[in-house]
Amino acid sequence: MIKIGVIGRSWREGEHLPEHVLETAELVGRGVADAGAALVTGGTAGVMEAACKGAFEAGGLTIGFLPYNDPAKANPYVSLVFPTGMGTIRNILTARCCDAIVMVGGGVGTLNEVTIAYDSGVPLIVVEGSTGWADRLRSTIDEGIWLDDRRVTPLSFASDPAEAVEIALTRAREPRAGSRLGAFTGWAGQ
Repeated sequence: MIKIGVIGRSWREGEHLPEHVLETAELVGRGVADAGAALVTGGTAGVMEAACKGAFEAGGLTIGFLPYNDPAKANPYVSLVFPTGMGTIRNILTARCCDAIVMVGGGVGTLNEVTIAYDSGVPLIVVEGSTGWADRLRSTIDEGIWLDDRRVTPLSFASDPAEAVEIALTRAREPRAGSRLGAFTGWAGQ
């Protein structure tokens, strides 16, 4: 089964994300489920919950790698909860365990997942117009597609959720370039 990740901002108590960001994430999640792929997120609130809601309501499998030890902290739309207790280190799991990742908005935690995915050769699709780093990323990267001069895997950009899912499903089938930093992957990265 193809595994498509969705990354983006969570929210803190009393904070809310713009409605169009949540709608975008929900439509991406629904599209992933409609395609028969599994959805992988960090399992908490915000973009992750909206994507899980879309996939869950469409009958899809939703997987959440929680930063907490307590599985009860997962959003209500996660089918399979992994309460890692790893805090933000769990970003490694969400970024590396997917066949492709869709970025909706995003703050610094999302940017961390972007760099991990890139280094691991996981295709990343950025939904532009969804706020945060998703709207700033293209202008800050090399030739508009590379995070650095190693050119591990090009980033793709989409203007809407349907296009993002279509690109993700296509790129999920690409062979992974893999990390060029052997010290971080060692034999386990082979």
